[in-house]
Amino acid sequence: MIDAKEILAVTKSVTKKWEKQRKAEEKGRSRATRAYIYSDRVNCTEVADEILPDAYAHASGGGQYTVSKRQFYYAAREKFREMTGRELEANYFSQTLLVQYINRHPNQTASWKITADPRGTLTISNANHEVRVPCGTIAIEQHLHDSRTVIDPLEVATELPIEWPSLSEGKRYQAVLYIEKEGFEPILNEAKIAEQFDLAILSCKGQSVVAARKFVDEVCRVDGGVPLLVVHDFDKSGFEISKRLTEVSDWARDQDRVAYEFENDINVHDLGLRLGDIEQYDLASEKCTFKGQRDWNHDGFCTDGEVAFLRSGRRVELNSFTSPQLIEWLESKLSEHLPTRLIPDDETLVDAYRRAMVVAEINAAIEEATQAAQNNATEATVPKTLRRMLKQKMMDSSESWDRALYSMVKSKLYPDGDD
Repeated sequence: MIDAKEILAVTKSVTKKWEKQRKAEEKGRSRATRAYIYSDRVNCTEVADEILPDAYAHASGGGQYTVSKRQFYYAAREKFREMTGRELEANYFSQTLLVQYINRHPNQTASWKITADPRGTLTISNANHEVRVPCGTIAIEQHLHDSRTVIDPLEVATELPIEWPSLSEGKRYQAVLYIEKEGFEPILNEAKIAEQFDLAILSCKGQSVVAARKFVDEVCRVDGGVPLLVVHDFDKSGFEISKRLTEVSDWARDQDRVAYEFENDINVHDLGLRLGDIEQYDLASEKCTFKGQRDWNHDGFCTDGEVAFLRSGRRVELNSFTSPQLIEWLESKLSEHLPTRLIPDDETLVDAYRRAMVVAEINAAIEEATQAAQNNATEATVPKTLRRMLKQKMMDSSESWDRALYSMVKSKLYPDGDD
């Protein structure tokens, strides 16, 4: 009788070489897969050189608007597939292909305006207002530009603000535009969407947070509020985000998961994306997994055609728009719902008129006094020991250098405290 241990030992000795060969082949395939990106058959570096300039020009409208990385990806995806026979992964495009292209062509891409979602915040102390800059490319570039802009040192803010001092609905904005995702702010700013239509713009990543729902509940109520206009991707999540922004789901109530209970009915309008928009702009779809049995058109929220599209396992992102297309589409939607500009109620208008008279008179007096003060400052003699005086002043104080300097000058001009 043969011992089991002997059989196992013989088997191992026979299969050892096979196992070694199999592992080598698997490792080789893995390397081949990685190397395939740079192989002679599909050289993605050469492909990027050919398609990215046109893709950026298309997505940005010839450089007219900023482009998010996601929009750029959609603009390049189809051409990449045609040239390589392979799908272009979004992460590979934004983190590798695009970065390498920009590094290879710094002069060409220096004027490209590409943004990604902010990943943090820059704060700066001792300014005359709170400075919080989102750590996104566009925001940081704008901050660096503004912070280094040379100004006349004798130019000071010499006017009272002329805007009506209210940030409330119906006085500062006539509707709230909710966008499902962040990242479109630079494009909207360039097109002055908020200014054109007197909007407050609200955005979240994914499902709306409690703070957003509370805001909407208060300012977009049916009685006395302003309309809520919702923009979202054309997919199951997009429609759910739109619904959950204004009402509690049955599932959340059944599972005792209600994070916010609405107090008001909301005056809401779903702008899309809708199937008609996708067909009108011939937007590219992508495959996705559709789960759930919800009757999507039981309340007329989706059409039969939209439900069929969603259940077919396809979706369309807002990022499928080029920047010019996005602005054109959004302006057309907003024009339907907001045909006129914001003018507040009569009571507010009367108060605003009287305030404008006060502000205009004070600003005229300030302008006259400012000119005299600037002339005095130009002719003044600066102390030769100014640095030493300022250093001494700051030794016993936590004030910033400019605040301490102002205190010194003020004391000299008005020694009795009469200013």
